Amino acid sequence: MHDNHATVRINDISYTLHELERDCWKQLISAPARKQDGFKTLTLATRTLEDGVDARTVVLRQVDEKARTIWFHTDVRAKKILQLEAFPDAQLLFWDDKRQVQLRLITKTDVHIDDVLANAQWKNLWVGSRKMYLSAHVPGSEQAGPYPGFPESLGENLPSEAESEAGRTNFAAISCRILAMEYLHLSRSGQARARFMYEPELAFSWLAP
Repeated sequence: MHDNHATVRINDISYTLHELERDCWKQLISAPARKQDGFKTLTLATRTLEDGVDARTVVLRQVDEKARTIWFHTDVRAKKILQLEAFPDAQLLFWDDKRQVQLRLITKTDVHIDDVLANAQWKNLWVGSRKMYLSAHVPGSEQAGPYPGFPESLGENLPSEAESEAGRTNFAAISCRILAMEYLHLSRSGQARARFMYEPELAFSWLAP
């Protein structure tokens, strides 16, 4: 049994378990809108079709605390789509170097391609991000030379809103329902680690770092 009143001091602020969990969500929610935020990007770890492990960096796009769900986007032709469709369990790893905080999320993913949820994510996507979905080549495919990931005719220019719509066919939105979240803070004065379990039942606990 954990002590509901026990606190840990992090960056001169004292937190109970529940206060720490709320602060984790606060940091996640604010990250997508902050370019330099440490949680703006994360590592997505998946199981491969060959029973191996794959990992790559993706961009955090949206956080829904009420639904305990976060979103990222990807090219529908990327290998991760097949991996997540076959094995929807995935782990997400966040690291904020400035705050010295790691978040590890255990999630159940859903791939959205031709549904209203994917359409909503696409509608809110800036044309600068849509530009990457205009690529004629499959991500990871071999090329004769360096390839920028979008039609070379665009160069440094952005596509128009109308031009960017051609990328919709290559776009997928991934929702990640958070089953559990582990927090770790590194400090010379003492480290702090906690687990926030949401499914199958709610349970918060302190952990040894």
